[in-house]
Amino acid sequence: MNRTIAAVIGVIAALLAISGEATEPWRRHNIVVDRNVQAKMRDGVTLYADVYRPADPGRYPALLMRTPYNKAESAGAFVIGAVKRGYVVALQDVRGQFASEGSFNPYLQEVNDGHDTIEWLAAQPYVNGKVGTFGLSYPGAVQWMTATTRPPHLVAMAPAMTFANARHFIHHGGIFVSPILNWLMQRQVKERRQRGLAYPSIEEIRKAVGEHREEWLMHLPLRDLPVMKDFQVWRDWIDHADNGPYWAPYEIEAQHGQVEVPALNFTGWNDDDYGQPGAIRNFTGMRSRGGSEAARRGQRLVIGPWTHGAPTLDRTTFGGVDFGPNAGFDYSETLLRYFDYWLKGIDEGYTREAPVRYFVMGDNVWREERDWPPPATKYTDLLLAADGALQWSPPAGDATARFVSDPRNPIRLPGDGLIYTSGPRSADWRIVTARRDVALFMSEPLERDMEITGQIVARVWIASTAPDTDISMRILDMAPDGTLRNFTVAPGMLRARYRSTEREAAPAPLTPNRPVELEINLGYTSYVVRAGHRLQVYIGGSVFPYVHPNTWEPFRSWSQAVPATQTVHLGARYPSRIVVPVLPRQ
Repeated sequence: MNRTIAAVIGVIAALLAISGEATEPWRRHNIVVDRNVQAKMRDGVTLYADVYRPADPGRYPALLMRTPYNKAESAGAFVIGAVKRGYVVALQDVRGQFASEGSFNPYLQEVNDGHDTIEWLAAQPYVNGKVGTFGLSYPGAVQWMTATTRPPHLVAMAPAMTFANARHFIHHGGIFVSPILNWLMQRQVKERRQRGLAYPSIEEIRKAVGEHREEWLMHLPLRDLPVMKDFQVWRDWIDHADNGPYWAPYEIEAQHGQVEVPALNFTGWNDDDYGQPGAIRNFTGMRSRGGSEAARRGQRLVIGPWTHGAPTLDRTTFGGVDFGPNAGFDYSETLLRYFDYWLKGIDEGYTREAPVRYFVMGDNVWREERDWPPPATKYTDLLLAADGALQWSPPAGDATARFVSDPRNPIRLPGDGLIYTSGPRSADWRIVTARRDVALFMSEPLERDMEITGQIVARVWIASTAPDTDISMRILDMAPDGTLRNFTVAPGMLRARYRSTEREAAPAPLTPNRPVELEINLGYTSYVVRAGHRLQVYIGGSVFPYVHPNTWEPFRSWSQAVPATQTVHLGARYPSRIVVPVLPRQ
């Protein structure tokens, strides 16, 4: 009997040695690095990857990150920790970036290239056929775009801080996010150098953008900006202002039924503004419409207080606010526990964890839920009323508030003055609220703490003298000393021709001076407004550099720009309001 048991143990040990998939928690692999490993795409273009793998012979599950940010500089703590834990990790330069061949066509190229790379990696002699993907920002987006093609060997993915559709990313409420120029130019360095064009290095681009950004972003027409005239993607993004077939590959939400694998959706309340709707909408959409039972049941959502980038255990201050020790986070371990379950079948309590974890700013604690939004959420109307009042009860009568929006004097936000500032911070929002060309509304001091968790949406009735115009809004936390904080990162902008940021309509002109209801996303958050504080809302026009001329025609000359009188309608007939997701206090 003892010899039989010994033989069985020997067979099991041999099989483990062959597979290379160690289950012993004490085992730590030495690492072999294969540089610039070639992967041929279906059109013959070669992409290059650095492959980090255990030195012990065997076949291991693989993790893949595809990046435009230089694979040679991407092997951080997570990569080393993953290999020591028994994974092969491949870091690949996407097409047209750094070592890889081809021309860079952002996002669209990743649909097929990602599929081909996953299947190439799964076929390597040191991989056991199971592939997971990971990455943050652009490397997060490529995972979703690839997953829609159903790569046979893709098992699970961990897309962090990325979008769910282009209308919360490249266009916000129909408004082109022109500061993406800086990012796009830096991705063109290789092609600029090859073609002998201006600004052939990242350093030169950063310096030039710093010196010329206002001049460049206010150039008319923007599509003909000289520094971008040799790149079709710039013109395509601007020319396709309306939602339609061009944006279909970016519409991850519309393709959830084609995605058949679990996803760890990850973002921060102070992440770039596409991160929260990206993670939340992908999580909820996949749970209801995912292409397989494993995909629907395997969704996870984690939202911390972080800005854009991988969080660490020792960083707790974001957007100028220290959120305390609970804000520290072991991102690498979170990913590895997730992949251990899906790629290795190791369940050390993973399946007993709640699918949703989110951080409550103000209380500075983590909460767990079975679903999103939290089931106890009470969507409560905060109504705009006469004399700048903001109240929880219906206004006594009808009223209006007016302001004039002049494109030649756009709103400039605090911070860098170029784009929205991220999350609660010390920036002085009074530079906006003190302007004469905004309508202000303010609540009475809160009698008790209020937790706001979820998406805040404005539904406002506005009449304009213009056939089209931009409306911008923010909801702010006003402390007793008058300090103002923004507690969402959403830009709160809408081009009125589209009527809604959430259910975009076909573009249609406004009828001058006729009220129309506009729906504007004011962002996602989990934030505690303290007793004695007030809520303040402002409504204004164009925000620099997203300036609109208040005309229907394309903006080609500053001579087109005209002031427009905007009238906010209030009261029972036109109930302008902010829908606030309130959670009862524990």
